[in-house]
Amino acid sequence: MPKNSKLIKRFDRFLLKSYIGPFILTFAVGDFILLMQFFWKYFDELVGKGIEWNIMMKMTFYAATTFVPMALPIGILLSSLICFGNMGERYELVAIKATGVSLRRVLAPLIVLVSLIACMSMYFSNYILPKTNLKFQAVFHDIRRQKLAFNIVEGVFYDGLDGYMIRVNKKEDDDKTLRDVMIYTYGNTGSNNVVTCAEWGTMELYEPTNTLILTLYNGFSYDDSYKREKADDKPFRRLEFERDVMRFDMSQFDMSESDEGVYSSNYKNLNANKLVDKIAFFDSTCLAKENDFVNFSSDRFNFYASNVKPAAVPDTADFSFVKRPILSNLNDSINRNPLVTAAVNKAKNDQQSAKMKSNVCEYNESMLIKHKVENYNRYVLAIGCIVLFLVGAPLGAIIRKGGLGMPLVLAVFIFIIYYIILTSGQKAAIQGSMSPFVGMWLANIIVLPIGLFLTAKATSDSPVLDPDYWNKLYNKVKKIFGK
Repeated sequence: MPKNSKLIKRFDRFLLKSYIGPFILTFAVGDFILLMQFFWKYFDELVGKGIEWNIMMKMTFYAATTFVPMALPIGILLSSLICFGNMGERYELVAIKATGVSLRRVLAPLIVLVSLIACMSMYFSNYILPKTNLKFQAVFHDIRRQKLAFNIVEGVFYDGLDGYMIRVNKKEDDDKTLRDVMIYTYGNTGSNNVVTCAEWGTMELYEPTNTLILTLYNGFSYDDSYKREKADDKPFRRLEFERDVMRFDMSQFDMSESDEGVYSSNYKNLNANKLVDKIAFFDSTCLAKENDFVNFSSDRFNFYASNVKPAAVPDTADFSFVKRPILSNLNDSINRNPLVTAAVNKAKNDQQSAKMKSNVCEYNESMLIKHKVENYNRYVLAIGCIVLFLVGAPLGAIIRKGGLGMPLVLAVFIFIIYYIILTSGQKAAIQGSMSPFVGMWLANIIVLPIGLFLTAKATSDSPVLDPDYWNKLYNKVKKIFGK
C-alpha cells in the first residue's frame, strides 16, 4: 500500500468518474428498454384513442418511474462490466496493482457508492414508488377503458357508437363527405331494428354540445322495431327521404379521470409502514379465522370422527342392537321423508358453511402472502444492486473486455438468470409452495456466493476465466482419456 494518501484519493476519484458516467447511461437505457417493453405489451390498448399528448406524457413519466427499482440493478451490472472491462483492457488495473493497491481497495469506493444507491432505492421503493404507482394505475386504467377515437374507415363497419353500426363505402378528401352510407340502429337486444341507407351525406361536429351531426341525402330506412311474436299484422315499414339528420352524442369518447382512492388500498400502493400494519392485520385475522374454522369443525363434525365419541355415551355402551340402514330402526308408522329431508338439508348447510369459512381463510392467507412478498420486494432489488455489482466488477476485471460488446452480452445473460430466479421464487411464494422470505430472497442467496467467488478469484489474479487456462485443462483431460 503506498504511503501517499493523495495518490489513493486520485485513484478513488478516477474510479468514481470512470464508473458514474457508464452507470447513468446504462441505467437510462435499462429504464427505457423496460418502458418500451410496457408500451409494446399494451400497444393495442393505447393507440388510436385520440389521447392528448399531456396525458400520454404523464402516463409515460409514471410508467418510467415504476421501472426504476428494476432498472437500477441492470445499470449497475452493465456499468460494472464496462468500467472494469475497459480498465482491464487498457491495463489500468495492472498499473494500479503495480503501485501496491489491491483489487479490494479498488472496489472499496465503488462499494460505498453502490451501497448509497441501494439505500436510495429502498427509500424510493418505500415512499416514492407507491405514490407514483397509484397515479400510474389511475391514469392507465382511464386510458384502457377509453374508447377508440371516432374514425370511420371505408368499407368497414364501425361499432364505436353505442347502439349504432355505420358503414361508408367511400370518404371524400375533406373527411366530411360520405358516399353510400349504411347505418344499423339496434336496441338492447342486439337485433337490427332500423336500417338506414343513403346515397351520400355529410358529418360535422358541433363542439358546444359535443354532438356529431350526420346529414343524409336521397335515402330510405327500414323499420323492424316491432316484436316478432306480434309482427304478423304489422309489416316492415319503409320510409324514403331526401334529407335526414341524425345526431350522435360524442361525450362517450371524452377522457374521464378515476378516483385514485379506489386503488389506494392495493398492496402495491402502500408504503413500508402501511405494509407492516397490513401484514400484522392479516396475520391476526388468519389466526382468528383458522381458530373459528377449527371450532366450527369440532362442533359440527367431531361427532362423526372415528376417534371421538360423544361425552354422554359411555365407553362400554352396546350398539349391537342398531340395524343398518339407520332408517330401518324407526317404527313403520313414522313418516321418514321429513327426517331424510331435514338430514340432507342439515348436511348441505354444514357443507356450505364449512366451504365458506374455508374460502375466507384461504383469502386472508393469500392476502397475507401477497403483502409479505411486496414488503420483501422493496428490499430485494435494492440489495440486488450490491449483489450484481459483486458479480459484474470482478467479472469485468477478469475478462478484460470493454465497450458494449462482450459486457452487454454477459450482463444480459446474468440478469436474465437473476430475473428468472427472482420471478420463479416470487410465483412460488404467492402460490404457497415456498415461504415468502425464501422465495423473494432466493435470487440474491444464489447469486451472492457467485459474486464473492468471482471477487476472490479476481483479487488473487486466478486464471479461472482465462481461455488459455481452460484450453490447457481441456488438453490435459483429453490426453488422459486418450491414453
